[in-house]
Amino acid sequence: MIKTFSQAVKFLERYIPTPEKKHPGELGLRRMEYLMNLLGNPQFRYPTIHVGGTSGKGSTATIIASILATKYKVGLHTSPHLVKITERIKIFGQDDPGSFLREFDPGSDISEDEFIGLVNYIKPFVDKVEKSNLGLPSYFEIVTAMAFLYFYQQKVDIAVIEVGMGGRFDATNVIRPEVAVLTNVGLDHTEILGDTIEKIAEDKAGIIKPGILVVSGVKQTSVIQIIREKCKEESAKLSLLIPSPSGSARQFLHHPRSPSATSEVFPWLAFSYRIKQIDSKGSVFDYKGIKSLKNLKLKLNPLVILDGAHNPDKVKALADSVKKIFPKKRITTIIAIKNDKDAKEMLTQLLEVSYKVIFTKFELTADIGIITSYDPNKLLGIGRTIAKDKSMSVTADAKKAVDQAIKSAKSSDLILVTGSLYLVGEI
Repeated sequence: MIKTFSQAVKFLERYIPTPEKKHPGELGLRRMEYLMNLLGNPQFRYPTIHVGGTSGKGSTATIIASILATKYKVGLHTSPHLVKITERIKIFGQDDPGSFLREFDPGSDISEDEFIGLVNYIKPFVDKVEKSNLGLPSYFEIVTAMAFLYFYQQKVDIAVIEVGMGGRFDATNVIRPEVAVLTNVGLDHTEILGDTIEKIAEDKAGIIKPGILVVSGVKQTSVIQIIREKCKEESAKLSLLIPSPSGSARQFLHHPRSPSATSEVFPWLAFSYRIKQIDSKGSVFDYKGIKSLKNLKLKLNPLVILDGAHNPDKVKALADSVKKIFPKKRITTIIAIKNDKDAKEMLTQLLEVSYKVIFTKFELTADIGIITSYDPNKLLGIGRTIAKDKSMSVTADAKKAVDQAIKSAKSSDLILVTGSLYLVGEI
């Protein structure tokens, strides 16, 4: 019997994959299906929304959950966590579902006691999986199963589930969603998902199930074609987000007027992909779930932004946003990058908008193994080849790097911390 939270975490850490077993593929999905079957398939007891894509899927899933919480009790499962594993399993709208939120609903993490209870409950079933011919379950598979079980226990009206990696063989792909969301497709995790946009798109399109509604913001013609073909194969309805003639919002090629909870996803999606272009009179803010977003506040003097952009596409989107939103601010950027990413391309984008750069690092154990960043001195060397006249330095301790930046900044400056979600968690 596991009695403490630290014991529960240590139990799960036994299932962190080795480097040779980071992505178990089809066998992993079969193993997850077996585990869920042993648990009675709780993931089928409530409606779900499945959110995949290369970039923005976590934030999209979180805001969808917050909006749905204006009317429903909502479960949210995301990964990775920044500081504590309980962040991955949240409940939204549990205090007063159905009322207008005065502020953005951040959701409530599962408590440590509830987490311990789930680990004790699931442990004998995990033991059964271990003894099967399907191999050792992974950390992510077990935590995902715990989330599905917890949402059933909490009697949620609907759950929003973020894909871990890829789609087709991801542990979350044991659900039967009402809606599948594909935010976009870019080059990331190429060593696992494929070395072309098209191969990655085929994997991510694996979350499309028969007869469901698929909402996507992808732009590449070849990717749209892959998603169209998959939707046709599965008799699924596709809604593509496209710019409206005014450029101030997004419209849908198809917009079913369903009374179900899942139809409320669409106002958020329309909002999320064009937030920078919505004017002050934009009708999207009249939607009751979106109203809560107007109360989000940022700390100023100097403004500090923590951003998890961790691949070239995400960094480009970040850099473009910074240029448009803060065209006159002097920017100090604190950067650490996971050591398997395209650092040169990411730095090219970030250096363009930065007045000063501080390179730092991180190292931690995550559910996919030991995660390390580039040596910050190596990043400094790459940075020098891109913009040799830019002010750059190294501070290995990430927290000290932030303190250093704040102390030297003017009140009107912007401090941008980016390059990895793991860096954000470190800070």
